[in-house]
Amino acid sequence: MKPAGSWIRFRIFLVLGLFLVFFASLLLRAFQIQIVKGKTLERRARSQHEKTIRVESKRGEILDRNMKELAVSVEVDSVYAQPARIKDPHRVASILSPILSIGRQELERRLTSSRPFEWLKRQIELDEEKRRTISGLHGIGIVKEARRYYPNRTLASNLIGFAGIDSRGLEGVELYYDRFLKGTSKKITGEKDARGKIILFEDLEKTVPFQGMDVVLTIDKTIQYITEKALRKAVSTTGAKGGIAIVMSPYTGEILAMAVYPTFDPNDIRRFSPSDWRNRAVTDIFEPGSTFKLFLLASALEENVVRADDIFYCENGSYRVADRVFHDVRRFGWLSLTQIIKYSSNIGAAKVGERLGSRRFYRYLRAFGFGSRTGIDLPGEARGILRHYEEWSGVSINTISFGHGISVTAIQLVTALSAIANGGFLMKPHVVKAIKDADGKTVFEAHPVIVRRVISEDTAKKVRDILVTVTEKGGTGMLASIDGFRVAGKTGTAEKPDLEKGGYKEDAYIASFLGFVPAERPEIAILVTIDEPKEEFSGGVVAAPVFREIASQTLAYMGVFPERTPDGTINLVRLKRPYGPVPEEIYPSRVVPDFRGRTMREVLRMAGKKGLEVVVHGSGRAVSQRPSPGRTTNGQPVVVWFGEM
Repeated sequence: MKPAGSWIRFRIFLVLGLFLVFFASLLLRAFQIQIVKGKTLERRARSQHEKTIRVESKRGEILDRNMKELAVSVEVDSVYAQPARIKDPHRVASILSPILSIGRQELERRLTSSRPFEWLKRQIELDEEKRRTISGLHGIGIVKEARRYYPNRTLASNLIGFAGIDSRGLEGVELYYDRFLKGTSKKITGEKDARGKIILFEDLEKTVPFQGMDVVLTIDKTIQYITEKALRKAVSTTGAKGGIAIVMSPYTGEILAMAVYPTFDPNDIRRFSPSDWRNRAVTDIFEPGSTFKLFLLASALEENVVRADDIFYCENGSYRVADRVFHDVRRFGWLSLTQIIKYSSNIGAAKVGERLGSRRFYRYLRAFGFGSRTGIDLPGEARGILRHYEEWSGVSINTISFGHGISVTAIQLVTALSAIANGGFLMKPHVVKAIKDADGKTVFEAHPVIVRRVISEDTAKKVRDILVTVTEKGGTGMLASIDGFRVAGKTGTAEKPDLEKGGYKEDAYIASFLGFVPAERPEIAILVTIDEPKEEFSGGVVAAPVFREIASQTLAYMGVFPERTPDGTINLVRLKRPYGPVPEEIYPSRVVPDFRGRTMREVLRMAGKKGLEVVVHGSGRAVSQRPSPGRTTNGQPVVVWFGEM
């Protein structure tokens, strides 16, 4: 028999062991709950007691150059459901169906979903009575969201584009500048009571995300309206498939209007197809036809292979080259270079092209920007098609000379035209003038960008003088003339290629007019193209009157008028400052200063004031330069070498 003390010790150790096992189990369970499953259980608890809502910032506005609204955001209601909390889906669906205009069966399907959250209808307008009805339904809620609204409906819609239901830009300026317009979003956490209603939020004043920035366009709402009205009227009266019209400031590259027809209403995009959303002024390519002769003219004059009074025999309307026979609308004999452009002779243009040569013509076409994107700040820009001259056939120099065998975009054409209008500089086109933050502070401002000098100022003046004859008596563009103004321009009538069968379609043309006014100091450059007009299809009859309507009304709006003096001379009166800086502010004196002895910082500062591009080599102080001081650059960079003096 064991002593009583041993038995007592045994029982003590047994109880102690049981306590140790019990506490070890507790500790193990606590470890499992707190450490192993802690994160998972924490998430479950939060899902039961908290609700997280993503708050989107208000999307910035899109404004025209005069700060008139083109796209704004308005607060609307969005209705959601938490299916697990709905006890009688059938009753709730019956109540919501007439309010949300959704079928009862469809609503009941969503209300019985296994998902914890379901949108029922987003971005709708509810009156107070409907809000009270919805708020009284267990498991149904309302949140405020911003919906994009376009107050001018179809005006400039292909350029502006639109934003989706989640406030993300999907087309046009809305897409290209989305990162500035959309601002930021933030998750806000609120606690729920026993019935699941949110009873506490974070301090919204401190947690609200940054509001989107406002984008100010170069577009003028009035000029855009003038342009769209004239284009719509022309397409309707000619029975055409559509049309494009662009108004550009030739000295700055600013787009004052960009119209596409047919168009669409961004407030109701579901009624339109994606092809209607497309901005065909930058995305679509086409053969330019005879409008292209003006770039042949500029290239040939710049290369000094022709003069304005040189004459060419135009073969009485029929000219064979290799296996092709080229024709003119009229049977021309001898024509001067000026007359070839005035009467738009294809044969005359073909012979000028032969004298210029493929290699030189190709070089100038590339310099004018054909075959490459202009870099305009809009999505989807096409390059056009310009094959290398080594790939040209035996007749390519002839056909390209009058605008066939090459494809361009509308924005390329009007940009290249502006290079002639402004004295020889190819400008980078743009549609955004400035970006402003929520406080109205300008965070970005666009300035004119010179891509390159294409032709000399003297050549540009010669081309302008020849283009004026096109709109004078006997020229193909007489219907583009404006009383009291000298109008420079060129008509075009191009057959449309048959992409399925090859060759060209029968009775399918693009009629166009390309011009600027006033010729001596252009305020605006305009392109008009009409796609497949019926019956009459020549550019001089179909597109030239559209140019005249847009130009005359725009000049009057801009305050530019002709004034006849007592001696019969007509002077132009500008009642308002022209759009954009005057030429001297964009293209400052190009005389090269003397950089020698200056530091690199001083050289760069001096060059910047003169608008000169500088290429630097070495370090120290400037020891030599090319061109030498006092010379002009003709758009080429100044090379400066630095070293020890």
